[in-house]
Amino acid sequence: MENKFGLLKLGWVTNIKPNEKGQNCVSFLSQLIGRKITLNEINTFIESDGFNQEFIDNDGNIIDEEFSSGFRFKLPWQDVKGNDIYGYYTKKGSVFSGVMWQSDLGMKKYGDIDPTCWEKLKNICGIDITEVNIGEYINSKIEYYNGAGYTRFLDGTVVDSETGKFIKFKTSLAVNGEVMVGWFTKVRGRYEGISWGTENDFKAAQDLREQFFVGRMAFDSIEKCNIFLEELKEKIIPEPWEYKRKKDGTFKNPILKSYLQFELDRLFYEQDVLNFPDRIITNESNSKVWFNTNLINIYGKELFLVGTLLEISNKIYIGELEIQPSIREMRQMGFGPSKKPLPPEFFKDINEIFFHWDWDIDLDMIKSEHIIGDRKERFPEKYHNNTTDSLGRTLDTAIELARSIAQRNYKFIVPMYYPTKNRIQLLMPIYLENSYSGKPDFALVLTPHANEKLYTPETILGLDEVYQDARLIAKPEESWLNPEMIE
Repeated sequence: MENKFGLLKLGWVTNIKPNEKGQNCVSFLSQLIGRKITLNEINTFIESDGFNQEFIDNDGNIIDEEFSSGFRFKLPWQDVKGNDIYGYYTKKGSVFSGVMWQSDLGMKKYGDIDPTCWEKLKNICGIDITEVNIGEYINSKIEYYNGAGYTRFLDGTVVDSETGKFIKFKTSLAVNGEVMVGWFTKVRGRYEGISWGTENDFKAAQDLREQFFVGRMAFDSIEKCNIFLEELKEKIIPEPWEYKRKKDGTFKNPILKSYLQFELDRLFYEQDVLNFPDRIITNESNSKVWFNTNLINIYGKELFLVGTLLEISNKIYIGELEIQPSIREMRQMGFGPSKKPLPPEFFKDINEIFFHWDWDIDLDMIKSEHIIGDRKERFPEKYHNNTTDSLGRTLDTAIELARSIAQRNYKFIVPMYYPTKNRIQLLMPIYLENSYSGKPDFALVLTPHANEKLYTPETILGLDEVYQDARLIAKPEESWLNPEMIE
């Protein structure tokens, strides 16, 4: 695509040629804007510094490019009603194709919306309001607020999307004489919503937001989080929870922190999306949460955590975590003689986590361009000046070496859980020097397609980037993926 620019540089444009009515993507955009626009104007914008594309999943959430289902970009023009216009490309196989135009994103343009928020609003006010008609009930500007609940900082600077912690708006609704407001909350860099309540409820949400979050877990501070991780480490079977040669300046046990974060995310996914029972158990008053860490304590028993249920942007978070309360303590908290929570179920069939050495590995032209052309800096420095064809042959040889070793050692290629897409992938160690000694240069990420008996290479990653995801399924026993060796 080196010689292409503008729309064609972004991907395959299926509607750039006029249809039987003489319309194409340019004329469709002209209709939205209300004036004639040219392909040159569109292409000029795409080549400008103001252009920015966001890779998204099927729900419109921003995600890494290699695991996206498409991307969108905001145009510098608005439609005849003053709404923003977005261009969309969809991934088909490994190719992006487009372009479709969409005017406005409704409330979604402010952040991710939990679909249950509309039912919760109906329960509060008794009116059937949806994303389609919510605009009729908003009677104030939609503004960004800082953590203290103000639209301006002390120096007079206006709070914006980057510096804000909340997005709030007033509605024409009232409950018991108090005006209802709605708000989005910034969580892990993204705004999530919509929460509903009075101004007092919004103030309580501000106080809660000032806590330190690790995924769905909330702590009073980073220091309290580190103390908790250290206490937990002392109660479980010993294993390395930090890298020996690569220290984290924030967390003392970064691998354990990551493990708990994504293990808990998986439990919520299995409960909320897959409808698996007994994953996240709440007490009778719906104030406490109990879950299985999938870790074993030093006495050989399952280790559980219990904490206070917190709700932010219609999502459950857990604060004031306690380690392994007794049955008596659990009953005093209101859990009763219920079933114990189950650990996550990352896979159904054991074959999902084993490498099948006789399957094909589809390292096609597009994947090669992504892994070699776009990721050359991830190769050792001595290879940076090599030509792409030389690197391609070197990588092919290393893949065949790994396949040969895996045929004789089923533990050699390690399964990992990719949290963003909730799927199993495999990590193939790549030794570019073809010498199976020491640590590999990096890991090749493979996505299995069982029905086709095929693996798709996705990207290459450093060992520190993949160990934490691999640890979610089980502690890797293979020597090449060892925190004691990873730099």
